[in-house]
Amino acid sequence: MRKKGAYTYLFFNNSKYTIIFTIILNTKDMKRSVQILVMLMACVAVVSCSSKDKTIANLKAAIDGEVTAVVTYNAYADQAAKDSLNKVEAMFRATSKAESVHLNSHLKALKELEDADYKPNIKMVECSSTMENLQEAINGETTEFATMYPKFLADAKAEGAEGAVATFNYALDAEMQHAKIYAETLSKLTTGVAIDGMYYVCPICGYVYVGVPESTCKLCKCAAGKFIVYNSEIPTSDSYTGASPKTE
Repeated sequence: MRKKGAYTYLFFNNSKYTIIFTIILNTKDMKRSVQILVMLMACVAVVSCSSKDKTIANLKAAIDGEVTAVVTYNAYADQAAKDSLNKVEAMFRATSKAESVHLNSHLKALKELEDADYKPNIKMVECSSTMENLQEAINGETTEFATMYPKFLADAKAEGAEGAVATFNYALDAEMQHAKIYAETLSKLTTGVAIDGMYYVCPICGYVYVGVPESTCKLCKCAAGKFIVYNSEIPTSDSYTGASPKTE
């Protein structure tokens, strides 16, 4: 704040814009001028704190990534089928479904912050051999859980976007599990060890379970009876399991 004659200028700056308030000070009404100044400063603070621009941009970036992953993993599943690797096909069908769960969750969170419908941008899908596709999948998932989602999560917490915090949390933990599944599958293919052929997808958070699932999802507590099954014997299956989960 700096004085010049009968005027006082208050400058408020942030990364997006500059707001300039001009308060006319009158020695006969100094108390009223100060009250106006305080109210204006409070309004600026509210506007600054309520902005969720970073979270909105991050949700759109995450949506683009998830819709691309859905398409990519289905393409990888097709390649695995061509390579006569039915169990790997089932795995990629399951993770593709999981990414669609994240996609829908992100879209819902975005809708809470922005009325306009967002049309996702799908990146070009490159498909190679199944071994190469697995490595690419590992790389992509590792970037997401190690770098992308932690940043998005921090921004959402800072901006008080609770819906985004929830969906980013689920995605971060689920992507870490996806990377683990891909790494184990690649290792088994390389060493000739038998690969699992049953995968269960939580329809709420997108976590993927290999083999017999827990009684409830470890992330969101969804009942195992609602998990979606992908069986290497029927790789395109997309139905509720009805399977008997683990019991303590």
